[in-house]
Amino acid sequence: MSDYSSAKFLSKQMKARGLQKLRLYCQVCQKQCRDDNGFRSHIKSPSHLRKISEVTTDDIDKYSAQFESDFLTHLRVNHGEKPIGANKVYNEFIQDKDHIHMNATEFTSLNKFIQHLSKGGKIKIRNMEDFEGRNEIDMTSLMISYVDKSGNNSLQKEQLQDIEKQEKATQQVKNFLLQRQIEAGLAASKEEELNNIGDNDYEPEPLHVIEPGQNITIDIKQSKKLSKIHKKSKKNKTKNLFA
Repeated sequence: MSDYSSAKFLSKQMKARGLQKLRLYCQVCQKQCRDDNGFRSHIKSPSHLRKISEVTTDDIDKYSAQFESDFLTHLRVNHGEKPIGANKVYNEFIQDKDHIHMNATEFTSLNKFIQHLSKGGKIKIRNMEDFEGRNEIDMTSLMISYVDKSGNNSLQKEQLQDIEKQEKATQQVKNFLLQRQIEAGLAASKEEELNNIGDNDYEPEPLHVIEPGQNITIDIKQSKKLSKIHKKSKKNKTKNLFA
């Protein structure tokens, strides 16, 4: 009889609690073997052989579908649509001891499983161009992201695109109106500058001191010229007030 307080028993219990080698797990019997000898003994046991004989292709399809669904759920919940390493996601996923193991599915490797998901449009491979021309893909460097095809997500994306279009159109209108105001201001400034130049063309003649007894003469032409300049200046000032 085993001593439940012995170091050997406690060591076995601690190993049983931890994550064991995936290749030593029997999905059909839901049994985890600790080493190669134990696994070989298990697959030769009558109970295992009986269950294996009852397994059909439908069972493998169910395991494959469940494995795929659980993997995608983990990717969506924990990482969303952010790029993440394929190998890192898989290592996170298998931490659950009760997950469907890959050796019970139609997928013979993580590489083929990732390619299957990519072909189905369920994930996006971010850096596939880095592996062009290579026979094998380094899963530790491969980056993937979840593709959300749900109706709510598609609707949200369309709404965001509409909002961005409206904001862009509004900004274009604001820029157009601002440009019109700038052009109008420049035109008014230029016109005022021209008017000031016209006013400055007139230079008054120097004053003459009239001596006592000297005759006074009035230049009619010069008086008319001054009257015209005064009227023009007054007209421009009135125009600027209502501009």
